[in-house]
Amino acid sequence: MCGAVRYNVSGKSTYAGVCHCGDCRRATGGAYVPWFGAKPSNFNVTQGKITEHQSSPGIWRGFCNNCGSSLTFRGEGWDDIAITIASLDDPDAITPESNVFLRERLHWVRFNENMRNYDGFPD
Repeated sequence: MCGAVRYNVSGKSTYAGVCHCGDCRRATGGAYVPWFGAKPSNFNVTQGKITEHQSSPGIWRGFCNNCGSSLTFRGEGWDDIAITIASLDDPDAITPESNVFLRERLHWVRFNENMRNYDGFPD
């Protein structure tokens, strides 16, 4: 949001989805969070530093220490890092393909039923 942190991502995304879980809602203040995944070797911070908070055992959420914008999400032993689609210079560049944790979604949130939809995290 403030531009203090800049990053670039190369290669193909490993996934793109919208998370409806309560943790993502509380971490961002949004009703849901669109994420895409990238191999850590394809993710490079080019300006500033991402500050991380361990939100639960083995899980880290990255944000801008200057303005608080949510940027990343990663887990111990994961093969990729999740990046908020809204933090991209061009958020239209990636289209989510699935919804996850629909069992936790807010009752007033409408979602695309033609996407892959999961009550929790897909296997």
